Amino acid sequence: MADSVDADKIRNKRLAKLGSQASSTAQSNSQQSGDKDSETGTSSPTLQEPEPQSPQINISSGLAPSSSHPPTPPQPDMQQPNEGAPRIRIRPPPSQSKTESSGAPSTSTSRIPPRPSETIEDFEDKTLRAVFRVTLDEGRRVDVHGQTLSYLAGLSQELQEQGQALRISIDVLDQALLEAASNTHNGNPMGYLLPCWKRVTRLYKGFRKQNADDRKYVIVSEARRLCMSYCIFAVTMPEMFGLDTAPSSALKSHLLKDPEDDLGLCHDFITEAIKRSNEDETVLPAFVGAVEEMSHDLSKLNINMDYKPYVMALRNLVRFPPLAIAITESELFNAPVDVEKFETATLLGPWFRLSPLHRDVPLNYFASPKTLDQGSILNSQRAVRMMQQLLNSDLLDIINQLVRASKPARERVLDWFAASVNLNHKRRALQVDPKTISSDGFMFNITTCLDQLCEPFMDAAFTKIDRIDIGYLKRNPRVHMRDETKINADQHASDAFYDQVEEGTSNFITEIFFLTAAAHHYGSESLTTKLEQLEKDLRHMEAQIDKFELERHKWRSNPVQLRMFEDALKKYKDRLDLGLSFKYTLQGILLDETWQARSMQFMRYVIVWLLRIASGRNLPTETLKLPLPENQPENFKCLPEYFVDDVVSSFKFIMWSMPHVVTSTQGDELIMLCITFLQCSEYIKNPYLKAGLVTILFRGTWPRRNGSRGVLVDLLNSLPFATEHLLHALMKFYIEAEFTGTHTQFFDKFNIRYEIFQIIQCIWPNTAYRDKLHNEANRNLDFFVRFVNLLLNDVTFVLDESFSAFLTIHDLQVELAREGSSMEQNVRQQKEEQLSAAQGRAKSYMQLTNETVAMLKLFTEALAESFTMPEIVQRLADMLDYNLDAMVGPKSANLRVANLAEYGFNPRVLLSEIVDVYLNLMDKENFIIAVARDGRSYKPSNFEKAGEILRKWALKPQEDLAKWEQLQTKFRIAKEADEQAEEDLGEIPDEFLDPLVYTLMEDPVILPSSKVSIDRSTIRSHLLSDPNDPFNRSPLSIEDVIPDTEMKAKIEAFKAERKAAKVAAVTSSSLERMDTTDG
Repeated sequence: MADSVDADKIRNKRLAKLGSQASSTAQSNSQQSGDKDSETGTSSPTLQEPEPQSPQINISSGLAPSSSHPPTPPQPDMQQPNEGAPRIRIRPPPSQSKTESSGAPSTSTSRIPPRPSETIEDFEDKTLRAVFRVTLDEGRRVDVHGQTLSYLAGLSQELQEQGQALRISIDVLDQALLEAASNTHNGNPMGYLLPCWKRVTRLYKGFRKQNADDRKYVIVSEARRLCMSYCIFAVTMPEMFGLDTAPSSALKSHLLKDPEDDLGLCHDFITEAIKRSNEDETVLPAFVGAVEEMSHDLSKLNINMDYKPYVMALRNLVRFPPLAIAITESELFNAPVDVEKFETATLLGPWFRLSPLHRDVPLNYFASPKTLDQGSILNSQRAVRMMQQLLNSDLLDIINQLVRASKPARERVLDWFAASVNLNHKRRALQVDPKTISSDGFMFNITTCLDQLCEPFMDAAFTKIDRIDIGYLKRNPRVHMRDETKINADQHASDAFYDQVEEGTSNFITEIFFLTAAAHHYGSESLTTKLEQLEKDLRHMEAQIDKFELERHKWRSNPVQLRMFEDALKKYKDRLDLGLSFKYTLQGILLDETWQARSMQFMRYVIVWLLRIASGRNLPTETLKLPLPENQPENFKCLPEYFVDDVVSSFKFIMWSMPHVVTSTQGDELIMLCITFLQCSEYIKNPYLKAGLVTILFRGTWPRRNGSRGVLVDLLNSLPFATEHLLHALMKFYIEAEFTGTHTQFFDKFNIRYEIFQIIQCIWPNTAYRDKLHNEANRNLDFFVRFVNLLLNDVTFVLDESFSAFLTIHDLQVELAREGSSMEQNVRQQKEEQLSAAQGRAKSYMQLTNETVAMLKLFTEALAESFTMPEIVQRLADMLDYNLDAMVGPKSANLRVANLAEYGFNPRVLLSEIVDVYLNLMDKENFIIAVARDGRSYKPSNFEKAGEILRKWALKPQEDLAKWEQLQTKFRIAKEADEQAEEDLGEIPDEFLDPLVYTLMEDPVILPSSKVSIDRSTIRSHLLSDPNDPFNRSPLSIEDVIPDTEMKAKIEAFKAERKAAKVAAVTSSSLERMDTTDG
């Protein structure tokens, strides 16, 4: 009973409010002009002034009046789009002629007697009955159009008891609506009231007040107002209709329907509801509650399901600023949840979670992926891209409306984006449980939306780049950067920097820029890394399945074990299918040219912004100059490393997968970035980032799949910044790659240098680069000596490893061919594994050998002086002689293995290039002497054999063959002279011998730590590879050594003494011969 009393109180309170609204509305309506729609401002058809004797008004069905019949007083339009009912019109009887309605005379034969005028009470009753589909006649439950009517038994009884006519009027409409809405068979008052509101609104829009006291207009207007009030009551006070508090929002189901549907919430309804929110504080929370429930429901769906109504509903709601603001004020909008629940428990999360990358979606597009042909794969990928693009367009529209609603709303949206990246730092970990991070699709949508928000300020001329405020780093930034790895600062320096807090607030452009950079790192760029790893994993899985298939025969004799084997194999194949379908889906998304173009636009801004910060220059207005300032800006040093990493990762992927999307302007800035931080490599701490810059240039010079030149080739040959700095930058990083500081540095350096060789070969035909190289070599000889030394180290190592691998292959192939059939199974298997490993090494090292020797050939032609420096020349001569012996000497037969071309080994080409190196240096006297002094590998027969091969296979023109003969002569003469000089010196005291190479010292120096005397050229050669004293491992540089003048004087005296002795001996011998002759 108490509940009934409470309900009555609530109802009375609501009705009192309703009554006050009615009086104010009526007063407002009486003051409105006849030209303007009082609520919507929408024009309706022009109505003529009424005749003194107004014609009879009928409520009947039929087509709209023709233009020959001007409208008479208001015509209620009660058509329902989805009910198929004929349009309800209030119009003159069809027999009334145009002349009669206009007051013009007519003939007596055509005149039809006018019907009695309809009273305002009749109009009111018929209109309200038709609009609200109610009846007071218990025997009439269907109208003339077949629509069910709601019998108002309570109202009918009350009117009878009061002795009033059974009519529906505005005075009793309140009770009528309450009773009709309470009598709905499904307990859904809103399902009854909402179509009523749409009908009365259509009728209302067709009216224009004929005068200030137009009763019909007032009736329709008040009916509409009351209907909206009861719609709000149905949503916010279900107990008013005898219902318990609903477990779910009464608005949700209507929001998910098409707004044009009778049960859908249209623009007019939401507009009117928001107007009421100024007086009724429950309206906006009702909408927000519906959005919260939709968010919860959507979190259980994926993009294969019926998700579109949820997206369209939210899009429709956020177009209204008051609603958009209220939505951002929801407790769920930035709910403090763990990362694994972020995309399902925050308000916007489920909308951004929708993605083709959802676990259950890819197989829907790529069923049985191993059986699909390339055309089917491409078609499915296009469908995936289209779906993703449409979704991203909807999400952007939602976010745009939210950030434009108000400043506080914008701040809350930025907070939500920041939380999405701050909680997902683990996404870039090497090993991570997918359940502890947000999904790939969610993060991709976050990245895409932020990219799109950046587009308005990213113009080609960079006019707004100065709006990106580096001071953001010190203003308690939304993006957590304190614990990120920095570009060139340790944690201590980083903490000191971020402890310096600046006052002020950051503008929207700055906020979005930093958010987008972080989103790329933890979103899209993590997906490119994932794709690379996925491709490796799938290749491994396919190899494993092939291996398992070969073992099937082991289980055929045991049906139980065979069934277990088949079940396990099927699970493995299912995993492979799932992985392949995900790979194709991920490729479809990442290879979207529209998406990548937008991403590159952002990366272009990042590049220019980084160069501005590092150089301190106003790029692109000012010109970038190298080298960069010696004192690195703290702002740059303490930036998160991912600012560079994102650029590297993005363009490495693009250059390899879709280089054609790179424009020339983007290429210019990208080349400048790569060259700048390779030339000024001290600005970036991470060697892998710098190696990534080399990879970008390498992939940009690699020929495309259609055979055309690499996308960066023309730019590298025409951009003045490149021709000025590129070659030196590459050579500098070639040297730096010797020590990357990682446990894989030995192998890393060869990969890096291989790419550097490819870039140099691409630009070598450009004489501008070679001229620049000559000029720099003369100015900076020490730098080039270091480069040459490392190049020699590489040539020596890769040739040795290649030839060793071929020797192993040769021996194993011979052994297996001779004894393989008689070997025990395990022994044969072991030999085959050794052979496979040797073949793998041979392929890898031979590829490096070909590139390294080609590079040696190019540089000895251009920089002969650098290769014949005292500290270099002997090592070069020894290396060349040793490998020439390996190729044409007695052991060369051991390099003959089956299928040489499979390893990239062409002995004739390699021999020809080694010969070219000899010919490039034939005019250098110290090189001739160095070859002659090679006591281990210099053999004149090898040079003769090489000449025979060159002639036999026409590997060289006659001019080069003649030079080869001349070179052999020079070697022979130098060898004879050197042997004679050694004989002249005789036994050399140990103190005069170099302690490392045991040759007579020419320029002895004392090492300051160990006090050992050693030849300057020897220690210089040693320090090129090892910066330590070779005798006690103390740090040492060539500037530290002390000239040993005393030792040099002794050596010179020893040489003079031996020379004098030799001259005396020769003179004495000559005199003796003369004496003998005389005698």
